[in-house]
Amino acid sequence: MQNRKNKKIRAVAVNLITLSSTAILGLAITSCSPGFSTSANPVAEKLDDSLGCKNFEDSLWTAFNKSVEDNNRPPYPAEIEAALQARLKKPGRLEKISNEAHSKISDITGEIASTIAQRTDGGVGIANAVDVDDETRRGIWLERLAQLELGDRTTDEKSADVDAIQAQIKRLKTIADQEGLTGTACVTPPPAHDDTTIPSASPTPEAASNMLDTWKATQPPPVFGGLKTFATIYQSCDAGTRAPLGSDVSSVQGISVTGRHPSGTGNVRQISNLKSFLASQPYIGTSAYKRPLPSCHDVQALPSIYDYGGKPYATTANEKVLNMFKNAGTGSKELGIDCSALVFTAYATVGLKFKQSTALKASLVNGVSSSMLTEPQKNGLTCLDHAKFTKTANLKPGDIIAIKGHVVMVADVGSDPFGIGGINSVGQCTSSNISIGKFNFTIFQSSPEKGGIGVNRMKASYYLSSFSTMGRGMIQHAVNACKAKFQTTAIVSKSTSASVVRHLGTAACSDPAPVRLTQEECLNSCSARALDSI
Repeated sequence: MQNRKNKKIRAVAVNLITLSSTAILGLAITSCSPGFSTSANPVAEKLDDSLGCKNFEDSLWTAFNKSVEDNNRPPYPAEIEAALQARLKKPGRLEKISNEAHSKISDITGEIASTIAQRTDGGVGIANAVDVDDETRRGIWLERLAQLELGDRTTDEKSADVDAIQAQIKRLKTIADQEGLTGTACVTPPPAHDDTTIPSASPTPEAASNMLDTWKATQPPPVFGGLKTFATIYQSCDAGTRAPLGSDVSSVQGISVTGRHPSGTGNVRQISNLKSFLASQPYIGTSAYKRPLPSCHDVQALPSIYDYGGKPYATTANEKVLNMFKNAGTGSKELGIDCSALVFTAYATVGLKFKQSTALKASLVNGVSSSMLTEPQKNGLTCLDHAKFTKTANLKPGDIIAIKGHVVMVADVGSDPFGIGGINSVGQCTSSNISIGKFNFTIFQSSPEKGGIGVNRMKASYYLSSFSTMGRGMIQHAVNACKAKFQTTAIVSKSTSASVVRHLGTAACSDPAPVRLTQEECLNSCSARALDSI
């Protein structure tokens, strides 16, 4: 039944996208009549402000994102042309260029819009269907834009689109050079006003060494980001430091599966019994939770669960804020984030970029997937690469473990993460001598485990035993770690089942202005706390 529905949606999408160019242009030009607020205005403005500037590419993507935010879709090529014509009547940088150059810029930018909209596979086809609500449509298009900006090559079609977009942007930059726009004065937009935060808590006796300060001083940056994300989504002083989940913790109750995600992959969940949910939730349950401040988000009234496809809300109004308490339209109607959103957020909140040449922006959370993370360099995530294991060090806190379908982050490790201390020769480094039960590390993840709990910290020895694909991959990595301890050169650890990837930690991959989380200020009142040991 679901397959028939998806085929019907895709058929509608194909019909919409394969309308004749004349019909689409006619619709767009009609829409651009006086009084119509065209979705292309942000694109025309950013072209005028930044073509030839160092931030041109980032600005262009921001403009397309703004168009989607305003209209729940990207602009039509004819809308871009009309907006550029109107823009030329105002003083700006583009008024200095030739008519021929203007025409080329209009054509190329229209080609970019067409490339964004042309695919009918997966989410984009669904976004064009007539029976999709605006919030879902908006989320799908924002995901599409972020994937193209980052360079997602997980399918042949996506790879072709990335190549096309990059070639089109290069042509725009060439025109800027030819017209003398490169190196001329560029407009620097004023800092965005941030109205998404709550007033800071009054100073407390522990203000100089509160929980966040303690984590920042004692944990590796990605782990600090993971703990901050963990504590913020649960608005809790205790959740991030609770003992990792294992077989001794029961599943959460009161969550029901109500259908499939619009993409056809992943379940949609909802809280069907809030009382049962709160009675069984280990982080914010009625017996375990105390709200730090009255101004904190009421997580017991509006809690988060695992939400397939769910992302924190981001907006071009402030590209340095992620909001986990506002529905982004990418998952279900419940609050919650998925696995890749958790990993991106953990890194972004401490200023760690995923792509060197792209500014750290909150909107990029929409484009990172677990599949991209399995081969980060191939998929534009140039700040990540396969981890190296050496004689003295292998798995590290902050490492990302990814398969096609799920991704987790290493939270902390023991002295022997893979349980290989008893192996005494390289000849013994075989999978038969490796036991997942001896793994001594924990993971941060957002997953449907434990009844759909969502964000959690879990023992790897417990989780991987019930997750065969990732478990098989980590056994292969354990074998590599074992071999590395008997040789002087490092091993770039790879597996056909799972990838362990690590941040490069270079200046080009860091941003001194990290992404902030809405309501993270709520945690300023939490006294210093350490992460519980494994």
